[in-house]
Amino acid sequence: MRDTSRFIRLSSSRAPQLTWTFALLSFASLALTSTLVAQNQLQPIGGPKDLVTESDSGGSIGGRYVHDQSIGFLSVAPSNWWDNEMFRLYPTEILRVQAKESIGIDPQEIHRVQATFGLSMETGQPLFSAVLSLKGKIDGKTLKEALDLEPQPIDIGEHKAVRIRGQFPMVLSRLSADAQFDDGESGEIWYIGSPEWLVETAAASDEVDSSERGPLPVRLASLPKRDGISAVVEMKTIRPLVSGFAMNAAAQLPPRLQSLGQLPGLTDAILLHVDFRGEAVGIQLTLVGIDEPASEQIESILQDSLVEGQVLAMDMIQQRLAGSDASPAMQQAVQAYATRISAMLLQALQPLRVGRDVTIQTESELSVASTGVLAGLLLPAVQAGRKAARRVQSSNNIKQIMLAMHNHHAAYRQLPAASITDENGKPLLSWRVKLLPFLEEAELYQQFRLDEPWDSEHNLQVAERMPATYQPVGVPLEPGHTIYQASVGETKGLLPTEAIHFREFMDGLSNTILIVETNPTESVFWTKPDDISMDMESPLDGLGKAWPGGFHVGMADGAVNFITENIDTDLFWKMLTRAGREPLNIP
Repeated sequence: MRDTSRFIRLSSSRAPQLTWTFALLSFASLALTSTLVAQNQLQPIGGPKDLVTESDSGGSIGGRYVHDQSIGFLSVAPSNWWDNEMFRLYPTEILRVQAKESIGIDPQEIHRVQATFGLSMETGQPLFSAVLSLKGKIDGKTLKEALDLEPQPIDIGEHKAVRIRGQFPMVLSRLSADAQFDDGESGEIWYIGSPEWLVETAAASDEVDSSERGPLPVRLASLPKRDGISAVVEMKTIRPLVSGFAMNAAAQLPPRLQSLGQLPGLTDAILLHVDFRGEAVGIQLTLVGIDEPASEQIESILQDSLVEGQVLAMDMIQQRLAGSDASPAMQQAVQAYATRISAMLLQALQPLRVGRDVTIQTESELSVASTGVLAGLLLPAVQAGRKAARRVQSSNNIKQIMLAMHNHHAAYRQLPAASITDENGKPLLSWRVKLLPFLEEAELYQQFRLDEPWDSEHNLQVAERMPATYQPVGVPLEPGHTIYQASVGETKGLLPTEAIHFREFMDGLSNTILIVETNPTESVFWTKPDDISMDMESPLDGLGKAWPGGFHVGMADGAVNFITENIDTDLFWKMLTRAGREPLNIP
């Protein structure tokens, strides 16, 4: 059988008309309404004098409430936002009351929110902690209802905590009832996050000894404490994982932008700061290279990508203009405007390298009116980006399912049957339940009664904890339903009630489809032993509408491919059979 990759590709969408082209250009021009870059004010990041601007609050971020295993940090200090000109026409009074009534917290009383993220060294599961500093008091009754807290407190070290009901283990604990903040005011400090991190997070001191603390708190000790939003990602421990993901994602970009996938492998840390002052919005992004040669390469990649991005944008605008009904004079005018705006953006977003640090800094003065215009113009692009991200997430879900299939085969020397059956061969539960131990859901698997049907009272209650891997983000489905279904039959995919071995896939694992994304209308309850029926006459019935242009499939070798909705039905059927030995007539 020959390679089918040329038939597995994205379908191109029809180019929008002149209105959207002009909207994009208008957005670009509004983004340049004031001083965009102040590169001469930049100072190095990452060294002992690690300052980008003068500290707003004084001192460094430090290591207080930062777990040593953290790899990500986020700090939000909204104290000066309420006086910002941008928010003057927003209904802040209503928002404050709404928040107080729904979660028991007045947003204006938030002094600072500090969150950290990491991975468990034992299980690899994500861990999270958030420390909330409040100048007022929390309405405990309202918060209890909002978070669905368990009635009885528990002891974690010296701390009293309350478990939060939900899919992931989380606790709430008050760290201090009378804390003194750096601006002289006092209030409460609360912890919400993983129970494993409570004790060490609460004990983490502000002063940092680099020989005793983790890489992230050591870096934070040299960064200034500032109002606004600050985010830091320490790349050392996750660089291999992120690099692999980035290279795979970059392969979907235009060839001239694929070098962006190299950035995580060259980066020691990512620093981001956003601030609102008066009518100004300041954004500062810094990539800290692993060494100076890496920083030079980062700078070169960013510069080249900006140029290539400008060229691609101009090409796209020309194509859209060619497909519009605008007059030649209007097309020429729009193209001239696009050239001018793109040149300004290219100049404004040039990165500046100082030592190991490559920084892009912008500052724009945006009124409330222009903010509304920007939001309106940006909305289609945001929606398109959201759809693309959701599709990538769904592809990753199938990748995890295929990995679980292979791990099952490695453990039992066979793939699971399409259903878990009773002693008489009656289907009780789906293969999706059988894979749970290989999706890091062994504890959930053990709660199912495998001798009862999927819709027994007990099993339905357990099924409420549906794994995220089976939930496609952004696809409207009934609760508990999934579009990830197996190809099932005597000649294709899994066998209905019996196990099967990889050696029986005579057409080759890379040429045989095992899992498909069905249309939302064909979704099934995730524990039900039910999968889409595909026959030779119309194998694409119920497929092709998962995403615009097509749907994902999981091949038996573990690869995930996107099938266009206009694929030849005969070819698709040949990709379904596991031992048909049919030749693929690829022109």
